[in-house]
Amino acid sequence: MERIARFGLLALLLAATLALASCAGSGSGGEQGSGEQDGGESEDGTQGMDHGSGSMPASEMLMENGEYSDERFIDAMSPHHQGAVDMARVALANAEHPEIRQLAGNIISSQEAEIEELRSIKEEQFGDPEVPAEMTPEEMRMMGMMEDPGELENQEPFDQAFIDAMIPHHEAAIEMAETANEETGNPRIQDLTRRIVEAQESEIEQMTGWREEWYPES
Repeated sequence: MERIARFGLLALLLAATLALASCAGSGSGGEQGSGEQDGGESEDGTQGMDHGSGSMPASEMLMENGEYSDERFIDAMSPHHQGAVDMARVALANAEHPEIRQLAGNIISSQEAEIEELRSIKEEQFGDPEVPAEMTPEEMRMMGMMEDPGELENQEPFDQAFIDAMIPHHEAAIEMAETANEETGNPRIQDLTRRIVEAQESEIEQMTGWREEWYPES
């Protein structure tokens, strides 16, 4: 009877040990799964912070089969510039401050000229000057762009809404231009992208200053 009792006790101890080991393994696995999930959320969170909720980095627009493409850059930057031109035209008709109207005029003239330059580069490099006139709604969401620039007309105060729309638009263009400048072997694209970054960083600085001055409480 004593041997049976000892055997029963040993069996209970063994079962308890196995149960504890199983719990520890489960906890370790849970932590690992949580870590993997946190990592994924962190990556997505970073993308969301840069370009709006759930959007992808603007530089992703320049990839073809996982690699940077000059043609993809041209076909993405051209309609992106057109979106800025469209918003600027709305600003010319609705802006309260003359500074915004002057900026809008500069955006229209400079970015329309850059679209023509992009067309010229594409014809020289790929034999076809045609570029997309606009992006798909999905592409626009990826880059934090307004699907309908005309919606700005109904925003109050207009100038604040224009600034709040144009700054992230410029930021996406800068990101694309910086990526292209690093990856391209075409000196014309390198020169153009340097000018895009310089001009649009300057305009962001202007708009940020105006917003702080005109709308300090918002």
